[in-house]
Amino acid sequence: MHKSKLSKKVLSFLIWLSCLFSQIQLDVNWTPYVTYYLSMVDINTGESNMPIFLAELRRESIALDSVDVDIEFEIIIDSDALGVDNETLVKVETTKPIILTAPIHLSNMDLNLTTDKIFDDYGNPVDLHLDITEQLDMEQADQMFSAIVQTGQLPDGIYTFRVVATPENGTPIESVDILHISNPSMLQLISPGGILADTTINEVYTSFPVFQWESDPCNYIDPITGESGCEFFIRVAEFNSKEHSSMDQAIESVTRLPLDQSLGFTRAGFGVTTFQYPTDAGDLEAGKIYVWQVKKDIVTTSGTEQLFSEIMAFKVKDFTSTDGQNENPEDTSPAGIVLQSLIGDDLTQQYFGQGGLLEGMIANGKITLNGESVDVSFIQSMVSVGIVSEDVNGNETYRTMEVISVEVVE
Repeated sequence: MHKSKLSKKVLSFLIWLSCLFSQIQLDVNWTPYVTYYLSMVDINTGESNMPIFLAELRRESIALDSVDVDIEFEIIIDSDALGVDNETLVKVETTKPIILTAPIHLSNMDLNLTTDKIFDDYGNPVDLHLDITEQLDMEQADQMFSAIVQTGQLPDGIYTFRVVATPENGTPIESVDILHISNPSMLQLISPGGILADTTINEVYTSFPVFQWESDPCNYIDPITGESGCEFFIRVAEFNSKEHSSMDQAIESVTRLPLDQSLGFTRAGFGVTTFQYPTDAGDLEAGKIYVWQVKKDIVTTSGTEQLFSEIMAFKVKDFTSTDGQNENPEDTSPAGIVLQSLIGDDLTQQYFGQGGLLEGMIANGKITLNGESVDVSFIQSMVSVGIVSEDVNGNETYRTMEVISVEVVE
């Protein structure tokens, strides 16, 4: 009798001890997207057509042979665009605990009213009883849906995704993913170039120019490489007036970048806004006109979408040309032209013109910025675009470059 009471006390102690410590483990992997579409989840049934999370649920080694576990999945919205202040879009949770004996893999696609059974890693069926316990007020939902019916996208705002697993008489385990969703829609080319009619003033002084563009940021991290931001691609093609009637026709023809015509575009990188024309690409020839375009890949819950920029044209300066446009002898090297752009025509004539202190001298092309050597095309882009600066919110602006002093070394 004494032995029986002792066994019961030991058993009660073990149960109490298991309650003190976590009886389960929950590992959640969130699927990265840039844009979320409303079709990703039905707020009336909880049904999802795209994975938002993938989770593994398993017992701890000290837990009993089976553990009753409640599961819930919730999406919370905080969006000024929708007039919604930290409200639940939908919450799906179990009405009866699942019986956990072996590890279970589940996702948001399992948590809907039409699913009554899932399988653990050993192939054993596990009963699933679910209900929608909370959802956005239908009047608000109708207003929200009508406001974004044209795109189907969730508007800009803060979206919180929660997965909670609670063992019987135990402490809940929560995994949260908070997203600041900003649907990217802007992609604007900066330099080099412009329209075809302006190629005489949109010249570059190198065969390896630096391309620049602007785009709104992407809250995306590539799950394979870990790189952040949307991925950008670029292509460059020659414009031949005898073969092409427009820039659109030229950009769709044979490209200089990439050389492999089956690719269409060359990778520029994740989250970048500049790209140096590579030395191993097709040569850009002096005197010829080229067009370029940038593509932005946006990962959404409906697949990868592509955003294309406009097309810009530029001309590679031909320094051997004898068109007689310049009345006075000038330094027509790339570095000399950039120097003239920096200090202006008046100072250029005053110092380098006839009778000037630096008459006959030319720029040697050795350019440093803050003590580091830079390419002339980089300085050219700063002259034409300006100097980039970033405010506290991460927004980029460009200010005109100002010349404070000029130093000349013999």
